[in-house]
Amino acid sequence: MAAAPEATSTVQRRRITLSSVSRTTRRHAAWLELVGDILQGQPGAAEFPHAQVADLLIESFDAACCSLNVVDRAWVDHVVGGWPVGFLPMAPPSGVLPDATTHPLIRWYAVTGSSAPQSLGRVPRAVAGPRLCAEWSAFARPFGITHQLALPLRVGEGIESYVVSRPDDDYDDADADLAALVLPALAALVRQHRVLRDVPAEQYDCAYGIRLTRREFAVLRLLGEGLTAQAIARRLRTSPRTVHKHLEHLYRKLGVRDRLMAVQRARDAGLLTAPPEPGGRRGTPDHTLLIPSPRTGDHLPAAPALTSAPPARPAG
Repeated sequence: MAAAPEATSTVQRRRITLSSVSRTTRRHAAWLELVGDILQGQPGAAEFPHAQVADLLIESFDAACCSLNVVDRAWVDHVVGGWPVGFLPMAPPSGVLPDATTHPLIRWYAVTGSSAPQSLGRVPRAVAGPRLCAEWSAFARPFGITHQLALPLRVGEGIESYVVSRPDDDYDDADADLAALVLPALAALVRQHRVLRDVPAEQYDCAYGIRLTRREFAVLRLLGEGLTAQAIARRLRTSPRTVHKHLEHLYRKLGVRDRLMAVQRARDAGLLTAPPEPGGRRGTPDHTLLIPSPRTGDHLPAAPALTSAPPARPAG
């Protein structure tokens, strides 16, 4: 006996749902593996693995390309990195950088202050109306970009985000769910890199000598700044319980029992820089550019015209 149409439809929907869940689980597992390898690796003065992250973003979201975008004080949208290399120009062929206020996704983050992933198609019209969206589409379409998904690294004191782009299908609920899983892992990598970015080579050598992981070394440096476990957890986008586990490992490797002894032992061993003298400079000022409130949208400038053909998409 043939199954009723309603029953067949229900089965098909369940199969699609299970397939989406399975895909999300597999891809999330790939991110956990990448993050684990980087966080638990040996300390060393290494550049942030943008290309490795971008490759996994492209694979995870079936995207054509990935870019790292930063918006400056003048509301100019800079592409500071693009993958595959050469797929997107670092600046439009016209030589005129795009006005970020005409980008619906950037406007969404500036208006809402949200730090969650967002796709272009889900930005409400109250934030980016039809005219603004049309202007941006006219600018981006020649580059083979129709749909975008942003994973923000910094919102509030500037806007910095990875953006994955597609020419055809829009991002669906499964993509949104995966992005929500991926972003905390990605943020953890970025936060740790910023903590270790300016560490002198000799301190890395000392950390390597007592077999600290990169994560433990980052926790130790923040401990040396006087941060509590809760504050360290916020800085590294992790939980206080996880920080306490790292502290246990640190104490054992340093041969101490508490945070004060750990910081002193680390300074004696050359792992941390001695604190500044009284009255001296206590820190490096944060030069992060503040992003102004978005324009009203009543008099948005037209997107710059392209004066030459966009780069050809790579084969394959």
